[in-house]
Amino acid sequence: MEATSIGLLELGVLNACCSNPSHQNTRRKGCVAKYGHKWVRTRTGLVDNLCPKYNEQYTWKVFDPSTVLTVAVFDNFLIGEKGTNGNKDLKIGKVCSIRISTLEMGRVYTHSYPLLVLHPTGVKKMGELHLAIHFTCVSFVNMMYLYSKPLLPKMHYVRPFSVIQQDMLRHQAVAAMRLGRAEPPLRKEVVEYVSDVDLHLWSMRRSKANFFRLMTVFSGLFAAGKWFGDICMWKNPITTVFVHQSKYVAVDVKANYLGSDKMLK
Repeated sequence: MEATSIGLLELGVLNACCSNPSHQNTRRKGCVAKYGHKWVRTRTGLVDNLCPKYNEQYTWKVFDPSTVLTVAVFDNFLIGEKGTNGNKDLKIGKVCSIRISTLEMGRVYTHSYPLLVLHPTGVKKMGELHLAIHFTCVSFVNMMYLYSKPLLPKMHYVRPFSVIQQDMLRHQAVAAMRLGRAEPPLRKEVVEYVSDVDLHLWSMRRSKANFFRLMTVFSGLFAAGKWFGDICMWKNPITTVFVHQSKYVAVDVKANYLGSDKMLK
């Protein structure tokens, strides 16, 4: 029995613009979009065109507002001569995942999204991709009901999958879809890049980002510790005297309260 959809997601791939000079002699650029388990690929642009125009539209049924849309741009080396990367499709960049839950219902978003790719030196912007996104809600009651339910099934919280199991399931799902036999075919490197196969691998960039997040969370505790250290070292005499005076007043009030309590007994 098919689940009830809560809305429709419309994606318009308008054009792309590559701003990196290293891609001037590349072949044909094409876009790949992934939403849920459904994949689409635009037609490839003209040879050696840095700003190809696509003007293609795709529509998907939305069953869960907590899903994401991912769009990537590649150089297609199936057409023409071999590139410097062998016979593999060269990744130009990827639009960061667009969350359906952040889209306003009925509004058309037409923006130029940056194409980002991760290099050993860090994240670089390789160009822009002009997209039009529209989310229409057909059942507001069903959508509110989904928001009241847990994001994942109960068994995921009781016995969650390990990282190795998730990686194995991802590879099995990619192999089962047989995207390489589609027309036009989706190469293995394209599918792995869009699916974030290497997401669980250790990354210096991700480690530094997590470290700075932890520093932000505990910044208040560090500031309080530094302030207390300054008081002990008499860095600011006025503040130190005020804190000590407040301490004596608090001790005196507590002693008077305990003395009066003993007298009453």
